[in-house]
Amino acid sequence: MVAALARIRPVEVHRLTLSLRLGLARNFLRFLLNHSNMPPANGWLKLLYVMPELPQGRCDLIVSAGGKTSFANAWLAKRLGAKNIFAGSLRRLSPTLFDVVVTLEPLEPASPHNLVLDLPPSAIEAADLEGHGRALRRECGLGDEKLWTVMIGGDGAGYHYHDTDWQQLAQWLNELGKKHQRRWLLLGSRRTGREAERLLHNAVDSACVAAAYWYGEGDESRVEACLGAAERVFVTEDSMTMLTEAISSRRPVISLRPSAVASTRRYADMISRFEQQGWLKRYALKDPVAEPPNLDDLHDRIMETSPLDSLAQQLAKRLRLE
Repeated sequence: MVAALARIRPVEVHRLTLSLRLGLARNFLRFLLNHSNMPPANGWLKLLYVMPELPQGRCDLIVSAGGKTSFANAWLAKRLGAKNIFAGSLRRLSPTLFDVVVTLEPLEPASPHNLVLDLPPSAIEAADLEGHGRALRRECGLGDEKLWTVMIGGDGAGYHYHDTDWQQLAQWLNELGKKHQRRWLLLGSRRTGREAERLLHNAVDSACVAAAYWYGEGDESRVEACLGAAERVFVTEDSMTMLTEAISSRRPVISLRPSAVASTRRYADMISRFEQQGWLKRYALKDPVAEPPNLDDLHDRIMETSPLDSLAQQLAKRLRLE
């Protein structure tokens, strides 16, 4: 959201990391903020949050994401006289405490403060990826080789991986790479785990791998570089962040899922909406791999406009920055 706002006008960003001291404090904060015209001085907020000192000077806008930040967001906005944006669940806070409440589903009851997005916000910008991709190609001596990226998650969001799923993924990558004469950029994540990384490292044919970056081995994150160098992106379905990054790259996307999936209805509905929009095609790792899908027939409807540009326009209108 901040990256989108930077497209409207110059921004100076101060990042604060907050954590609630006690979960029970949420009930007190909710009651106070919903029923008070002005909360106590900001110093009192430190009794409820572990937080750094506030920046000196005037604050124009407060942006936060995640339910536990919502109370501090509303408190500080009132005390500082600043506009504010919040993304996430309101935890029964009044939407009138925020200038903009960003969600993926409409609030109930409906609120004029609610901005409903089709895709979660992401700082990934397709136009900026090309330079990162070229740098990776130079670094690894890949020239103009045709590359595909696979972003690998792990257990989470109701998705659970067994060794057989990782073995199936490795076989899938080997088969697709050989059939389509492509090599892979492998991108692990925090949730992949050392054991899964080891299994994939051993099972994926090294001849099919252009470069691999494993979180468990301390490799730096190369998301933008791997997206920028790829002509197509594959991503495991367990991570909404990775799915959003892949779609925002404005490349064809295929999502992969293991055999054991027990996600929430809300999460499943979001994946289905992405598929209905044509932003991705879904594939189950348990499906036979002897006949990999004909990817030429799976041409996705790549986003025509930049998600960041669209978000910038909507936020500017809501915050009256135009």
